[in-house]
Amino acid sequence: MSSSSIHQQNVYHRNVLESVPSTAAASPNDSPRHSASSASLSSLSSMDLSHKSPFGTLLDTNGNKFEVPDYSINDIRNAIPKHCFERSGIRGLAYVARDISSLAITFIIFKKYVTPEFVPSLAARTILWAFYTFIQGLFATGLWVLAHECGHQSFSTSKILNDTTGWICHSALLVPYFSWKISHGKHHKATGNMERDMVFVPKTREVFASRVGKFLHEIDELTEEAPIMTLLHSIAQQLLGWPLYLFANVTGHDFHERQSEGRGIGKKNGFGNGVNHFDPSSPLFESKDAGLIILSDIGIGIMAMILAILCRVYGISNMTIWYFIPYLWVNHWL
Repeated sequence: MSSSSIHQQNVYHRNVLESVPSTAAASPNDSPRHSASSASLSSLSSMDLSHKSPFGTLLDTNGNKFEVPDYSINDIRNAIPKHCFERSGIRGLAYVARDISSLAITFIIFKKYVTPEFVPSLAARTILWAFYTFIQGLFATGLWVLAHECGHQSFSTSKILNDTTGWICHSALLVPYFSWKISHGKHHKATGNMERDMVFVPKTREVFASRVGKFLHEIDELTEEAPIMTLLHSIAQQLLGWPLYLFANVTGHDFHERQSEGRGIGKKNGFGNGVNHFDPSSPLFESKDAGLIILSDIGIGIMAMILAILCRVYGISNMTIWYFIPYLWVNHWL
């Protein structure tokens, strides 16, 4: 089933030479092929236009008739084997221990043996330490994901164990556990809704035009895909996307005045506007969440103090390699 659908009136006319077969070799990456008649205007006109679907007549991206599934979420859940819903705190903690052990063992090995005494070549040490940051980023991402599962209460059957483990693991990675848990839950409830989704909301052409001071008809060439801009955007996203989201709600929706308690009136995404994951009065949350937001901030504050002490003892350059670059790798994998 195709992942997207379009209204019938949006299908463009295509001339099809039925008597001339394609000579192109089939590839696993090719889109599914269909007969010439399936995309012809005659076949489109023969569709049952009296279909009573509330969505109207829909076509998939291959021009074939698309039916919106009529099964429910419960139907999907009932089709999944029961053991897939079983949660084991012991197994979850074993995964946490595995990732922490991997982080610790990797650090000990590199700190002890990737030294001028054992590796005289500066170039070789540089390559090895670069590899270290990559490996630690993988292990730390595993820990991040386990804390994510704690937020979804899929780590174990105990809410206390879930939230305690998630708070510790996410705080160690400078993630405000409860704050993000709350906004992430709202994201799952509104995925794909440009006015309610909490992250990865695309900018409309109108918003883009207003930012560059142009009219819509003047930005056609600016809104087309440009390789250099795509590259720069990707680099910025992979390096800074996560912290910018936490501090300024970058890529989140900007319709905060609809917040039910009125705390979003006059607030917009950006730095200094009160829309972030650290302010208990942020429109991303409700009044009842204030205590949890503060607890998240306390976790971040404790980790920040630990990092400050380690920077003073071992130096910023060492901590950059040991912790901060692996942190950027975690941001990349998110």
